[in-house]
This record gives sequence, C-alpha cells and structure tokens, in this order.
Amino acid sequence: MSLFSELKRRNVFRVVAAYVVMSWLLLQIADVASSAFDVPDWTFRFLILVLGIGLIPVAVFSWVFELTPDGLKKESEVDPGQSRTHATGRKLDVATILMVIIGIVFVVVQQQKQPESQAQTPAPSVSTVDAGAPPPPETPAAPVVNSRSVAVLPFVNMSSDPENEYFADGLSEELLNQLAQIPDLQVAGRTSSFSFKDKNEDLRVIGNTLGVAHVLEGSVRRQGEQVRVTAQLIRVSDGFHLWSETYDRTMDDVFVIQDDISGNVANALKIVLDETAWEQMQAAGVRNVEAFVEFQKGHELFDIAHGGKDLIGTMRKGLVHYDRAIGLVPDFAAAYWQKSDYYAHVILEPSSTAEERATALADLREVLDAAYELANDASRKAFIDVDRVLFSDDWTPLRDRIEKALAATGCPDPTWAEVATGIGYARESAEMWARFIRCEPLSVTGPLQLSDAKLWQGDYAGALETINKGAVSLGANPWFASAKQRALMALVRADEALALAPEVSGDLSFYGMGAAALPLARSGDIGGAREAMGQWQAENGPSLRNEININAAIGDRHRANELAAEMDARPGGTMHLLLTMKYCACGAPFDLEATPNFSARVRESGIPWPPATHIRYPAKDW
Repeated sequence: MSLFSELKRRNVFRVVAAYVVMSWLLLQIADVASSAFDVPDWTFRFLILVLGIGLIPVAVFSWVFELTPDGLKKESEVDPGQSRTHATGRKLDVATILMVIIGIVFVVVQQQKQPESQAQTPAPSVSTVDAGAPPPPETPAAPVVNSRSVAVLPFVNMSSDPENEYFADGLSEELLNQLAQIPDLQVAGRTSSFSFKDKNEDLRVIGNTLGVAHVLEGSVRRQGEQVRVTAQLIRVSDGFHLWSETYDRTMDDVFVIQDDISGNVANALKIVLDETAWEQMQAAGVRNVEAFVEFQKGHELFDIAHGGKDLIGTMRKGLVHYDRAIGLVPDFAAAYWQKSDYYAHVILEPSSTAEERATALADLREVLDAAYELANDASRKAFIDVDRVLFSDDWTPLRDRIEKALAATGCPDPTWAEVATGIGYARESAEMWARFIRCEPLSVTGPLQLSDAKLWQGDYAGALETINKGAVSLGANPWFASAKQRALMALVRADEALALAPEVSGDLSFYGMGAAALPLARSGDIGGAREAMGQWQAENGPSLRNEININAAIGDRHRANELAAEMDARPGGTMHLLLTMKYCACGAPFDLEATPNFSARVRESGIPWPPATHIRYPAKDW
C-alpha cells in the first residue's frame, strides 16, 4: 500500500484538516479578544506559533493511534478489520464542517460591527484657501483603491495632561512623513487624515473617503519620562489586524518606536526597504520631541487663522511656535515652509503698511531659501522653488520652475503655484490638482483649484461640475460659491451667479467684494455693480485685487490701471497682480503699460499676454 493510501486509511488527512480549521477559528476569536482587552501583541504571535508547532504532534498522533469502538488504541494493537471505520471519518468530516460554518458566521458577525477609529480639524496645506476641511461625507462612494495605501490617523492622547495632545499629534505626523517617503506606498495627506481626529468612524467609511486600503491608528500614554505607545495596522475592507504592537519605553526611545512602527507597516504591506530607502525614511523625521510639539502648536494656530477673521494676528501667534521649533532643530525644513505662509499673507493683506510689506518680503525670501535648501522631499522642493521665483525680482526661470513642479511625482505640495493655471498651464495644472485630490480628498483646495483649471481650459461645464461635487462632499463655503460664480458667469448664467452672492460675501479677504458686483457687471448692470462695490468698501474697507477686477468688469479701464499701478509699486505686488489676473479670468484686467514692474516680469518670463478671456463682461472693451 502506498504512503498516500495509508495516510488516507488512517484518517491523517481528515485529522489535519480538522486541526487547521479549528486553529483558524481560534485565531479569529483571539484576534477579536486581543483588540477588546488590549493584550500584548506577542500573545497573538505566540498562539500562532503554538498552533503551528502543534500540527506536527497531531499528525503523528493520528498516524500512531486510532479510534475504535473499544476506545483509543495504538495502530499495532488493533485488528485490521476494526481499523479506522468509515463512521470515524464521517464524524471528523461533520466536525470540520461545523467548525467552518461557525467560523464563517463569526467573521460575518464581526464585519457587521463598526470598528472604531479616530480623527481631527483639518490642517490646510495650501496657504490661500484651505481654511480647514469639513467633516467627511457620511455615504462616500467606494473608489478603486491601491492595495499599498495607508492613512495615518492621529493617535489618541490617553494621558491626563491635555498638553500631551500635541505630542500624540506630533508622533502621528512624524509617522505620516516617514511613510510618505516610501516610493511604493500611497499615503493620505495630513489634512485629510487628521480630519478624523476625535471621531468614532467606521473604518470602511474612512478607507472609502481617503481612498486607502489600510489605516494605521493607535494611542499614546505619557507620564513623565515613561511612554506607552500602541499601534495597529488595519485592513479597512474587513477590519483584519495585519500588525499591532504595544511599546512600553522611556521618552529617549520615542524615535526608536517611530522607526519600528514605520518598518513594520512596510513589512506588513510586503514593501521591501533597501538601505537607501530606510535612510531616506528616517531622514524625514525631526528627531526632537520638543520641536515637533512646538510645530504642532504652530500648526494649530495657522489652521485656526485660515478659518477666522484675524488671519494675520493668529498666524503671528503661531509664528512664535515655529521659531521655537527652529531654535531646537535649525534644519527643520517644514517649519520654515510653514512660516513662509505668514509673510506672504502680510504682503497680500490690504491693511499692511508699505514698511510691513517690505520687511515681510525680505523675511519671506529668507525663509523660502532656507526651506528649499533643507527640504528632502523632491516634490515639496520643486514647489518651494516656484514660490522663490514668484516673490523675486527676476522671473526668467519661472516657466522652467513651474514645469518641473507640475511634473513632480508623488503628492503635490503647492502654495502659490496655483498661478500656473492662468499663464498657459491649465491642462497640466488640472492634472496636478487631480493628483492633489487623491492625496488630500478632504481639502477644499483641490476642488476649488481643479475647477479653476478646467475653467481656464475652456471646460466651463466641467468647472461647474467639479465645484458642485466638491460642495456636496465637503460642504458649502464662500470659496466654493465664488468658484461656482465664475463657472456660471463663463456659461453666461449671471442671474444664477448673482443668487450666490450671500454665500460668497462671507469671505472678506479674497472674493467678498465681487460677490454681487461681478455678476451684476456680467449681466450689464454697471450701476448696480458700482453700488455693490461701494457698499462693500464702506462696510469692510479696501481690497485692491477685487477693485481692479470690478473696475475692469464695469469698463473703467482708467481706474483699473490706476489701482494696478498702485499694486505694482508694492513689495511683492507683481505676484499679487498675477493672482488678480487669474481670478478675473477676463483677459487683461489692466494694461501692461500701467505696471512697469509686472511688465518686466512678463517679458523676462515669456508668459503669454494678454491672457485668455473666459468671462466676458459687456462693458469691458479691451
């Protein structure tokens, strides 16, 4: 008799099959129990090891012994006629089938339960518009998801001291930055991932909303110099824990923990890191707890500033924390990058004095140079370089820098590169903003800028559709309403654009003055447009960018040129004029002859002038 036949006769195959099914069922139960009772991860691994080793004695036992009507006997003691009856085999088959059914029912029940997760107020990554993303949609559509993708949810602060919230957020962001350096891994951006802070949301909703297959979540408990960090990588499709660990260490070991978590996430997702990739991943971290805590405090204030009225004042408070972080870590590139946003806003702020603008421009150039030199992310470096040129007195390399930034791989990190849309790069900008949305699906910046890029491509219906989708998924806000107005005016639907004026006027900094004035000018009501502009000025003060565009829209070329000349003479005014032209989308809102500095920048850069006209105002005859 062959070995195979003998194994079959002695029911070895049946016993092994029953053992494997029983082990699988035990592991399913242990997985749920380990999550519920927060047992150390080694316990689960130890159980797997024991069950695996146990397979060997089970197989040997089933070979040596057999179950007979008289009980369990050695094979050598059993009469061949009694040996391993069909009844015994049938009992094993029934037991195996029952365990399979129990296991399937158990898994189905667990999948119906809502796994809990965490979340937060979004942190804008684009300076001009991202005032914080609204809550994620309750019923997101399921996108096609990259299997090697992950979102790092903000770790929960389990300490009694609320100050440790910044430490927990800092550790989470450090992990996100490290994982983002892995070439084969798609990582959701900070704004979107942190929008789930303090929210108990179904992991499947998080995965569908962020377009990721996995989430990394955990908790931090800090007491003095002792810290306990738990982390777990979960597959969102079924809630299965691919990896988890609990670390009880001192604060001196925080970065060892951080590296270990990142490495284990890569291993669990079957991503092999060579020495170069590992070093690059480690280099993404700050490696200073106090510094990343100060960075988080600055980040929090900058987020608040972009969503409130005291933009400059609140950002100035955040600047103190960024400076402290840089004092602790002089090569903290991200802190320099964040600081640049403050100086840019001082330059563009209508109420800033000439002295304040000049000082801010000098400081901006300095921090941008530092951020560029210190940045180790190629994509971020490319976008920083665009800003360096835009706020310089020489735009000769502008087109080259923009093309490199728009072509950069990975998640885009733009700020003022949005101007590329209006100077001949609408198609490339649309592609870049589509990539941005994949990385940051909960940032209002993506739909807003993608809509503008489509408008500049001449796809007015597509621009309207994009902003409508953004408003449905992210909620209404003044920027979306303003973008919708531009699309409607391009589609010659001025009455509908005017109806949105109350929504747009809620934004005092960028679009508020044009809320009613521009749709009225588009419909040919010049008197009404003048009145709307004057009323807004009386209530809120001047807004040079808006005034230039409104005067162009009502056909007052002389006044538009006067205002453009005033802006041109300001420090950083040439950059401001480029933004003015982009948001008018009405061709040239002023004459180059009126703006000698801007004219020089246009000539040396070779950007097209006059720009294309997408919104045609009846009174504007140039």
